[in-house]
Amino acid sequence: KAWATKNCALIDMKVEFGVDEFGKIVLADIIDSDSWRLWPAGDKRLMVDKQVYRNLASVTDEGLETVKRNFIWVTEQLSTIMPKNDHLIVILMGSAADKAHCEKIAKHCKDLGLNTELRVTSAHKGTEETLRILREYESCLSNLVFIAVAGRSNGLGPVLSANTSYPVINCPPVKPENIQLDIWSSLNLPSGLGCPTVVYPEAAALHAAQIMALNNFLIWSKLRVKQLNNYVTLKLADKDIRGVQNA
Repeated sequence: KAWATKNCALIDMKVEFGVDEFGKIVLADIIDSDSWRLWPAGDKRLMVDKQVYRNLASVTDEGLETVKRNFIWVTEQLSTIMPKNDHLIVILMGSAADKAHCEKIAKHCKDLGLNTELRVTSAHKGTEETLRILREYESCLSNLVFIAVAGRSNGLGPVLSANTSYPVINCPPVKPENIQLDIWSSLNLPSGLGCPTVVYPEAAALHAAQIMALNNFLIWSKLRVKQLNNYVTLKLADKDIRGVQNA
């Protein structure tokens, strides 16, 4: 994902892992030009890794200069390979009473490497102000996701969705005793609108992260780590319930 942003194919890489005293797998290596094979534009003839040195029939000054030039190129690419931190997840709540719910969303977003801001606005009681806030963010950022948090009759998500081309996610602060009533206004949208609805704060953060991960490999990596951790947790639970002893 990272090297693809430089039009360079990461063919493969090698890193070594170990197991600590608690049985956890840990990285026991560094990642550098000794670890990978890189082909600019996917062309093997343009390789810029240590394979160039290995392929030398004999070590010459010219050959060493080529290796040096390639490694300098790799260093230059790495200095600018990090994605810009120019995204924002705007969490809008219809009432300050929804603050705790929004803070849970923000916490999950932070764990996934997402920038967030919390705002209070009501689409019913302050439509013009809601649209002003929307334009405020649209005018200064291009990587945006809006999360609408409004209970009872949710007008916030649909109003946002109808007035922006950026993604809008509904995450109403529903309560067990009236979940069917509160969530219906988020699900039964007017035609022409497309704002999905999730119930749990973590789900809202994950959905926003998946959108941002399309153009940000760091966020994509955090999602992959979370998925792998879920897999490991399930495997360990399965091992435990079957009574399998550690080797």
